[in-house]
Amino acid sequence: MRNQTSAAEHKSVFNSRLFWALLSLFSALVIWLYYTSNYGASETKTLYGVEVAFTGQDAMRDTLNLVVSDQDATTVNVTLRGTRRDLSQINSEDIKAVVNLSNITMAGYRAMTYTLSYPSTVNQANIQDTGRFPQTIGLQISKLATRSWPVTGSFEGTPGEGYIVDAAEMTFDPASITFTGPEEELDQINKVQVVVARDEVSAAFTATGNYVLLDADGNPLEFDDVQSDTEIVSVNVPVSTVKEVALGMDLISGGGATADNVLVDIQPKTITVAGDAATLDGLNIVYLATIQLGSYLSFEPTVYPIVLPNGVECLSGETSATVDMEFTGLATKLFTVTNLRYTNVPDGYTASVMDGNKIVTIRAPEDVLDKINANNIRIVADLTGVADASRVPTTTRVPTIVYVDGFENAGAVGSYPLYIQMEEER
Repeated sequence: MRNQTSAAEHKSVFNSRLFWALLSLFSALVIWLYYTSNYGASETKTLYGVEVAFTGQDAMRDTLNLVVSDQDATTVNVTLRGTRRDLSQINSEDIKAVVNLSNITMAGYRAMTYTLSYPSTVNQANIQDTGRFPQTIGLQISKLATRSWPVTGSFEGTPGEGYIVDAAEMTFDPASITFTGPEEELDQINKVQVVVARDEVSAAFTATGNYVLLDADGNPLEFDDVQSDTEIVSVNVPVSTVKEVALGMDLISGGGATADNVLVDIQPKTITVAGDAATLDGLNIVYLATIQLGSYLSFEPTVYPIVLPNGVECLSGETSATVDMEFTGLATKLFTVTNLRYTNVPDGYTASVMDGNKIVTIRAPEDVLDKINANNIRIVADLTGVADASRVPTTTRVPTIVYVDGFENAGAVGSYPLYIQMEEER
């Protein structure tokens, strides 16, 4: 009986005019909401950060050698009008602000308009472009150029004790780098530099690294549209040994004097040098000059250049040294020598001495000098080769050797040539 009552109640509800009226109203409301949402009144939507893109860029580069070197904006904001349905399909990432470069023919600044490119799923007929910011894109069009710069380097590490890094002698592979890009940007480049950093360096080494571009003030430069033929540079870094070496004079015995008879004062006495370890191992003294002691009675203070072996550098900076020398323990005396001789007369010739005598300065320790007389001294000319075809004159000036017989620690100071008369034998 209860079930029969419930079924009757349900049947009466579905047969009720109020029920069907309410259902019709609800359905109409749903249809109206759907229609107005998708096909009804227009709405607006602003998209921020829409990317700027280009067409005709490759053709402009290939045919006219022109490129975009700078632009006022890389994104734009646009306001669109359309139905909610259409606008819901569009985001900032879905569209592009496209600038057409096909009409550009020369370098310079241009304010360019752009068009909006939509995804294929959007019916562009239903979308209106109602606002843009900015309205145009400012472009700097530049001539494309190619230039090369030598690679330079700097060392920012620390050498080990007793070593030095020869940064000025670093070599690079490649030695230069070629860049291609807008002329305005290449004009800013002053130097291509590689920085090498390593601590406690004690031997030459090779490093690889990236380079940086510097302007005339040493500020780093970065360009998005400059290309190079390499990004990596290999650097050979020479490392030298540092050593203190003495300065000296090479004194050749003569005229009764040896190096022991000369007081030598050199300023500076030592210098600090750097160079290859193998070279410096055998370098303990740098000779400023070679002096034949037999040619000097006395010395004046003299400035000599400091000449170093190839590959050796003076770190302490000296380029010359002042040398003051003085004979000690010796005395000199003049002798009139009449014992004038010659040896080795060439075959087919006769010879005679034209000089009558020679006044000779003899140097020796004073006690030895007192024992010497003119009879101990002879002057001898060696005539070997004097009469050959290249020595045409009859009377020839011939170098000599002065002998002080019996006194090994005595000798003549200066030179004493003899005039020899040569004649062919008859």
